[in-house]
Amino acid sequence: MSYAGPGALARGRLALRIVEERLKLTGVQTSELRFDVIGLDAAHRGPGVAQAAEPGEVRIRVTGRCASLREAVRIGNEVETLYTNGPAGGGGAWKSAREVVGVVSTLIPRDWVQPRVSYEVA
Repeated sequence: MSYAGPGALARGRLALRIVEERLKLTGVQTSELRFDVIGLDAAHRGPGVAQAAEPGEVRIRVTGRCASLREAVRIGNEVETLYTNGPAGGGGAWKSAREVVGVVSTLIPRDWVQPRVSYEVA
């Protein structure tokens, strides 16, 4: 969701607090949850990060990891409610949820593997 004009940063931060609280109140189960003001603290955050003057516009992002796709969809739905239940002037909300398969690198004993090469001539 984007906010522009006077107070854009304050409205963006308020929107993130609203979504965070609504996710708690509605019991959305997440293993990871992140709230960003893109262009301000999405890539670099924490002490020592210089803050520029009040930006004329901000874009907020809420991302999370859930055990099920159904729970993940609920995060996007809470962001979308900012149109009617959030700070004034927000627009451009976009939501997406997808299943992600993780890949884990591991070592296995050499004797579990039988090397073999095969090819076909066309």
